[in-house]
Amino acid sequence: MEAAVRVDTSGAFCPVPILEIAKAMRRVAPGTLVELISTDVGLEADLPAWCEATGHLLVRLERRGTHHYVGWVRKAG
Repeated sequence: MEAAVRVDTSGAFCPVPILEIAKAMRRVAPGTLVELISTDVGLEADLPAWCEATGHLLVRLERRGTHHYVGWVRKAG
């Protein structure tokens, strides 16, 4: 999946991944696809909850290996 913006928060833990994707979303136009890379196991619960709370669309969330996650979120609006 080709995202316009990639946010890599590998090595950081909650709440950093969500704070960083929120920051990225403020800088992009509606409809933009943002990719979030994380090693925080909490992302599996946090990213869907954040998308639901903000109205952004969680396009896909993948677990790659034991503690590596990639999520794609499309900005609402």
